[in-house]
Amino acid sequence: MKKLKVGVIGAGGIAQHAHIPSYKKAEGVEIVAISDINRDKLESAAAKFKIPKTFTGWEKMLEEELDIVSICSPNAFHAEQSVKAMKAGKNVLCEKPLCLNEKEVEKVFAAAEETGKKFMGAMPRRFSGESAVLKEMIQNGYFGEIYYMKASYLRRRGIPGLGTWFTSKKLAGGGPMMDIGVHAIDFLVFITGVSKPELVTGAAYSKFRDRATDGGWPPADTRIGNGFIGDMDVEELASGFVRFADGTALFVEAGWAGNVEAGSKISILGTKAGIQMPDPEDPKNPVRIYGERKGILEDVLPVIPKKEPFQEEVNHFIDCVRNNKQPATRKEEILTVTRIIAGIYESAGTGRPVIYKN
Repeated sequence: MKKLKVGVIGAGGIAQHAHIPSYKKAEGVEIVAISDINRDKLESAAAKFKIPKTFTGWEKMLEEELDIVSICSPNAFHAEQSVKAMKAGKNVLCEKPLCLNEKEVEKVFAAAEETGKKFMGAMPRRFSGESAVLKEMIQNGYFGEIYYMKASYLRRRGIPGLGTWFTSKKLAGGGPMMDIGVHAIDFLVFITGVSKPELVTGAAYSKFRDRATDGGWPPADTRIGNGFIGDMDVEELASGFVRFADGTALFVEAGWAGNVEAGSKISILGTKAGIQMPDPEDPKNPVRIYGERKGILEDVLPVIPKKEPFQEEVNHFIDCVRNNKQPATRKEEILTVTRIIAGIYESAGTGRPVIYKN
């Protein structure tokens, strides 16, 4: 079996704690190159993971003989780097958010179609045990018609990389809705199949800007040589309400800081049964299914398989590249997620709902 050669753009936290270790554990793969504009961090990561070639310019790295490029750079560069990597003959696994707007989505998938290269978004919750169990149950009609969903992902004090690109609107595109809310939205779009947002309203708040504290991500060992570009011009809390063309509704909230109980929670309501997904990090609070059998209400605790989402994600993409399979993230799904987040921010800025014509 021929070894697949991998290059990584960006040597920060998600590269060092997810992408690179996952490739290292995968069979028939070798990481041969890594790029980052921060030379200190670049050389540290290359030495730590024994990556032979380093580049301070990512476009120069694309001249190398590579089968896969993992994009782990700031959000604003994802679309451009994905397109150029595919046009350079590389298959692309791109960190979230995949795109900041609809135009970027169209460009990325047009490049994938034009070049015949694989493009996949790095959305690890799609590869979780919860996803594996619940998606199939939903598709088989266990829950009936899904008509209402809630998703909450809140931190009490957890602003990532304060003063770096994470808190720069120009480079990140937004705050927690773009950073962690995207995971919850994408997960729901993936397992339920909901699409075509019709109406989006949103609100965003920046109440902690003058007393913000760093949340500990990225880890200290991946911040070597980091420069500070400013303070914080993104929100620390955002929420939105979405109505889809088929009448399904979604309420979502994402926060880095607030006087609130921290954690994540997802609720899905169907006509036959509903799902309550507490924080997957809390083993004492398992997934619950609320249903009814012959007129008697019942609670079911499904057995959720243990999975390593980042590893499963990388393994899946390698399989797609090696065996010419369709990656898990589809264009319509990415468009749906992108429209929801963009709509929340636009509505929060204008004070008016955003109407999409499907």
